[in-house]
Amino acid sequence: MIEIKKFKFVSNLEYVHSILDEQNIPHSIDTENLSLYSDDFHKTKILQIINDLNLDENDVEIDENFQKDFEDWHKNSLNPGHFTGGKIPFFYWNVKNYPFILFTIFFVPTISLIILIIQGNYSLDFDFFGIVIFLFYLFVGISMFIQWINYKKQQKQH
Repeated sequence: MIEIKKFKFVSNLEYVHSILDEQNIPHSIDTENLSLYSDDFHKTKILQIINDLNLDENDVEIDENFQKDFEDWHKNSLNPGHFTGGKIPFFYWNVKNYPFILFTIFFVPTISLIILIIQGNYSLDFDFFGIVIFLFYLFVGISMFIQWINYKKQQKQH
């Protein structure tokens, strides 16, 4: 047997080996030396098959930082909230949301209160719906404020 081709990569050698096995072409491989061996009689046919496969034998540039993001994920995969925001209040890690939500929630009641004060009409007739809306605004505002205070306390402890 003679050496037909020397490969740069084991994967290409193994791939050619599987193709030649499928076509029942007698050959042997040496994975340590990355060489393909066969009889001189089959040499042209094997070289034609290899050319038809159009294998890429170019050198590969290895990026040194290709695993950086994976290692960060691996180190913190069991850390709750590391990638999703978790226990950090959403209005704190996305600072643009906090003023918008506070403005949206308290804009209508504040404007209504200012109009009532300017007009001098203090006869407030609360119905069930009005009380529920007032309690909702109060609950959301207080809960956002408490979350922010708790987060600040946790930050000072670390």
